[in-house]
Amino acid sequence: MLCLNIQAPKDKYIRLMGRRLLWMCLGIIGPEFPLTYAAGQWSRAKQPFPLNATQLHWLVINTFVEYPSITRKEVWDKSKQDTFTKAITAFQVTYLIIQCIARILQGLAITTLELNAVAIVVGSLMTSYAWLHKPADVQTPVHIHSANTLAEITLNRDWRITPLDFIDENGPGYSVNVQPFMKMPVISSERPIQRIPNDRFPTNPYGLQEYLLCFATLAFTDIHVAGWNFDFPKATERLLWRISSLLLFGITVIFWVFETMASWTSLGRWKTLYMFLFDRQGLEEHKRRMTRRQLTMVKRELTQLPLMWEFAAITPLAIVYGVARFYLLAEGFAELRNVRGSAYVNVEWTEFIPHV
Repeated sequence: MLCLNIQAPKDKYIRLMGRRLLWMCLGIIGPEFPLTYAAGQWSRAKQPFPLNATQLHWLVINTFVEYPSITRKEVWDKSKQDTFTKAITAFQVTYLIIQCIARILQGLAITTLELNAVAIVVGSLMTSYAWLHKPADVQTPVHIHSANTLAEITLNRDWRITPLDFIDENGPGYSVNVQPFMKMPVISSERPIQRIPNDRFPTNPYGLQEYLLCFATLAFTDIHVAGWNFDFPKATERLLWRISSLLLFGITVIFWVFETMASWTSLGRWKTLYMFLFDRQGLEEHKRRMTRRQLTMVKRELTQLPLMWEFAAITPLAIVYGVARFYLLAEGFAELRNVRGSAYVNVEWTEFIPHV
């Protein structure tokens, strides 16, 4: 259920297939990563062509362009997946979760491979929800024309990704910021860019997107901890599974603790909570002051992302997380050499129907 951004006009079929295979593999190895990028896209409601919703809105309200004469129905007509297809796919993957619950109720063994699959399914369902309102595999863009010159619109401002960077810079993202920082850029050197990368990070998902991402990532890592007392061929494998699953869960918890502390500090939520409990009279004035602060706060330049200390702090955790995740995937297949006999027994669904 991938909903990648629209292709560049010169992209060949082999490049499109390679891009889809890359994201499919990423969804299997770490489904929380596509989920993160999907939440980032959802939080900014991005549109095709190197022109996102924020940029289009600015151009329309400043009368540089007319609102595109395209209806919601015409947009969805471009999608290669309809709601019915998505519903069928969601039901198929949800069935695996239901089957595992039924196996537990009937005392049947669940393999670590099935547990890995359930974790991936949970992440995939959340990703699909974040992409619920995004058409899939759109290949033909809607062209936006303006009677004004680019210089009249941009006032000859400097730009790095597109001439409309002063409105929104299509970032930060992994391919736009992190990989160039590591001296390994992957996006085309052509400027302006011909397609919006798929790996934009969520920069301000302080609403539903943040809660969805937090719940999904914690659920994904916590599911692996559920295999704590599974039968393994060797005691060493059980120990490594426990260590790896705790590392996944622990690193995710640490991330969200620091992320929550940082966002609450930025938004003044700690003081809001304090004033709600002990100073109700000054609460409204504090909220108005924090709103003005958010509107006037100077954003960090994308060229400043990531900072060296951020990269140095995150990289070791990312490596440990990746090694632990790789072991959990490998153990899912290694365990199949010696599993309990009940792992081969099918669920008796009639046991859940009374008087049958």
